[in-house]
Amino acid sequence: MATLKLFVLALVCLCTNGLPNPPVTRNTIFMDEKIEGQIFEDIDDFENIDYNLPVQSYRLPRTTYPIHYNLLWGVDIERFAFFGTVRIELQPTQDNVSEIVIHSHDLTHNRIELRRNDNNQIINQNNTVNEDLHFLTITLLSGSLVYDPNVTYTLSIDFESPLRTDMYGIYRSWFRNNSTETTVSWMASTQFQATSARFAFPCYDEPSFKARFDIVIRRPVNYSSWSCTNINRTETNVPGFDDDVYETTPIMSTYLLALIVADYINTEPVTSSTGAIQYEVIARRSAIEEGQGAYAMEVGQRLVSTMSEHTNIDYFDMDPNLKMTHAAIPDFSAGAMENWGLITYREAYLMYNQNHTNDYYKQLIAYILSHEIAHMWFGNLVTCEFWDNLWLNEGFARYYQYFLTNWVEDYMGFETRFINEQVHTSLLFDSSESAHPLTNPNIGSPVSIRTMFSTISYNKGAAIIRMTEHLLGFEVNRQGLRNYLVERTSDTARPIDLFQALEAAGTAAGALSQYGSDFSLIDYYRSWTEQSGHPILNVQVNHQTGDMTITQRRFSINTGYANQNLNYIIPITFATSSNPDFNNTKPSHIIRNALTVINRGSTGDQWVIFNKQQTGFYRVNYDDYTWNLIIMALRGPNRTLIHEYNRAQIVNDVFQFARAGLMSYNRAFNILSFLENETEYSPWVAAITGFNWLRNRLVGTTYLTRLETQIVRWASNVMGQLTYYPIPNESFMRSYLRYQLAPLMCQLRVPACLEAATQQFNALVANDTEVPPNSRNWVYCNGLREGSASDFDFLFRRYNEHNTYNEKILILENLGCTSHAPSLNTLLSNIVEENFVIRPQDYSVAFNGALNGGEGNTGIVLNFIQNNVTQVINAFGSASPITSTISRLRSEAAINQFLTWANQNQAILGDYYQSIVSSSESTLQGLLWVNTVADQLDEYFNIGDVLVTSSTSTVPPVTTPITLTPSTLIPPTTPDLPDSAVTSVLSIAALVIAIAINIIV
Repeated sequence: MATLKLFVLALVCLCTNGLPNPPVTRNTIFMDEKIEGQIFEDIDDFENIDYNLPVQSYRLPRTTYPIHYNLLWGVDIERFAFFGTVRIELQPTQDNVSEIVIHSHDLTHNRIELRRNDNNQIINQNNTVNEDLHFLTITLLSGSLVYDPNVTYTLSIDFESPLRTDMYGIYRSWFRNNSTETTVSWMASTQFQATSARFAFPCYDEPSFKARFDIVIRRPVNYSSWSCTNINRTETNVPGFDDDVYETTPIMSTYLLALIVADYINTEPVTSSTGAIQYEVIARRSAIEEGQGAYAMEVGQRLVSTMSEHTNIDYFDMDPNLKMTHAAIPDFSAGAMENWGLITYREAYLMYNQNHTNDYYKQLIAYILSHEIAHMWFGNLVTCEFWDNLWLNEGFARYYQYFLTNWVEDYMGFETRFINEQVHTSLLFDSSESAHPLTNPNIGSPVSIRTMFSTISYNKGAAIIRMTEHLLGFEVNRQGLRNYLVERTSDTARPIDLFQALEAAGTAAGALSQYGSDFSLIDYYRSWTEQSGHPILNVQVNHQTGDMTITQRRFSINTGYANQNLNYIIPITFATSSNPDFNNTKPSHIIRNALTVINRGSTGDQWVIFNKQQTGFYRVNYDDYTWNLIIMALRGPNRTLIHEYNRAQIVNDVFQFARAGLMSYNRAFNILSFLENETEYSPWVAAITGFNWLRNRLVGTTYLTRLETQIVRWASNVMGQLTYYPIPNESFMRSYLRYQLAPLMCQLRVPACLEAATQQFNALVANDTEVPPNSRNWVYCNGLREGSASDFDFLFRRYNEHNTYNEKILILENLGCTSHAPSLNTLLSNIVEENFVIRPQDYSVAFNGALNGGEGNTGIVLNFIQNNVTQVINAFGSASPITSTISRLRSEAAINQFLTWANQNQAILGDYYQSIVSSSESTLQGLLWVNTVADQLDEYFNIGDVLVTSSTSTVPPVTTPITLTPSTLIPPTTPDLPDSAVTSVLSIAALVIAIAINIIV
């Protein structure tokens, strides 16, 4: 028997290691996915970081620590300048400290003084600035600082600087109160995260150096100011200026400070029993007077109240001086920022007009409010120790962005949309082998810190948090989070602090006992946060015995399996046709090894679906026969027994399997054929994403028309129900599905869509009959695409004159749909010229609208760029518009023609030349990719859907599911890539493995 075991084990290893290795040069990430705003925009950032210095070189020494800041900021709007004085009370943390190192950058220092506080002695020192590291170093000329808990020092610095223009530090911004104003008004605002507080005042600009701040803002007498707390009093010390003296802040990090100096007004505030402002919205006068702040006032208060109850920490109990001001900022690159007590937003993301704001922007306002409010607990009260663990802030804020909003505005479908918008997007980004792990200690410089503000930290962080909640159960998970917040209040946290709090709560509640004494929640969490990527589970079902053989491999979007394999500790759930319970999402099993066998508890032909409601962060592929059973179920009358989220999971998975070479496209389309009867939101949104990627690959080929014909046929049922006009009393999610599908139908030239768009647009132009807000995204575009120069002029005038900013952005997104070359050039000129028409933060929105407005626009845009290349690069500060345009070239001849121009203009392109050439090569790869799948597409489009049948009967459950794991099987370090040529070999291998495990264990 022992000999047989060794023989079978050897055969297992041979089958596992003997299959073809992935081709190392295979790539499916092309240029159009790397441009600004696309899924892989930042994917190469870590590979491009310059590591000339060790990461620790950029970190402040921890030899001194701030206790308290007294900070005066003076803002002179007329001179576009700011100035001030900071007095930092500090202490050494050890003996023999002879220098103080803090951050300061792009500031002029007019006076620096160091004083010992207990005897008022001035300490002789000199100072130096390191421009590369952003360090200001104060060096004692003799002796060292006294290391004594009773001895503190005050470092005083006078500083000044122009108001910045890059939307970082303290910067200037312009606005018009209404469209009739011929001149603009100016204001000052701030953005300090992650490393820009040092642009505003000398400070310890790392999140772990927390302190309290007493702030005074000196502002012109005809302006108002706001900061993190309420104003205690206002004084006049300098003619023409008033000093607003603010209450002391909570203990906080420097990146959470903020100020605004503007001619703004507020909504009617909510006040405390003492009359202090607790809650308000501030913005341009005309926006507030129109009532555009009312929605943020109403829903924001409910979000704060709900989050206070959820965490068992009331927001206003965190510190006696706290309030919450939401501020609409005209120019704001960050979108929104969780400054403690003064949360800032782009105006379009905060102000709501029920007559002109569509549901997209309404839900955007709600969930951005939720995101920033959640930060008051996860980020402000408890802060990530350093930016290498940014997900402790942003992962939780993104999670609550959906689920906190869902508790308050449940009709918006955020629980459903989390699948498409967070799980699917992060799975795709994370499928690049260059994706960074959630916890990434290899950062230190400001450039490397910026790369952490990525899809991984936000989307994947939220998805892993959700997976853990389903593992522990909602109540247990909440108790663990409450404990974590209490234990780390007013302090910083590392991942281990979170892990330990959750494990303790899980252990106390018995939520982990079913997974065995060797299960560690800490190890589980580390496997998902310290390792990059995610697994694909290959499930091979023996329908005669019920045994399911599961292998895990790290997934790669390029080669199916990553070149370097990783093992994850994976919570497993599954449902079957005999037990279609998709509601119990607590994992029944935990798998740790490369190979595991679970008995499903029944025998005979029946589908099995892993990952109920896609609560786990992994993909699932099945053996061919099990896929056939799933196809039959999805095509059948009881297809809705399979949960909507799992139908969306299947759509998303098979698109990516076909892209990565794990599944043929004819097989994928056979699975996707159920879309013909699908009417729910998440499967169709997953399909739109998959179809759009494939359509971009097929442009210029005969396959595109055939694919688009198939899409229209599959979508005819759902669009027949939705129609192209709002339906009275329809749900938010039905309207939102139309919002997603109608633009695609118009792109595919569906007559009903084009007719509805033309009719509604013409009524707007001719009769001033407003288009329903939720239809404007596709009506505006198609109205211009089918219209004239006068139609463009009409909509451009509407853009300039409108007082609702999210309507202005919607128009700006669609102005580029015009096919009229002079009109398109007018739009492009207004982007690159310095003016008060289009804001720099909106340049990309307007430019991408022009580029994506229609296939014919690419040539017009490219011609404009070639004639204005210096102006374009200066406006954007990068070559992004050039690379975006390259990604739209549709033939090898067009790419070569462009490269000829680039070679002739290499001197003008300068440092951008090489990236432009690389972008051209990537675009060419995308065009050639279709040749690798042509046979598969031909087979499907020629044959169509294949009839699938089962062969045996189903027997009701007869056993309790158990997990079997081979203790001696070593996973390969270089996993295989199954493609259409080795599918049968894989099936044989899986069968041998299944037999082996049943013998060995």
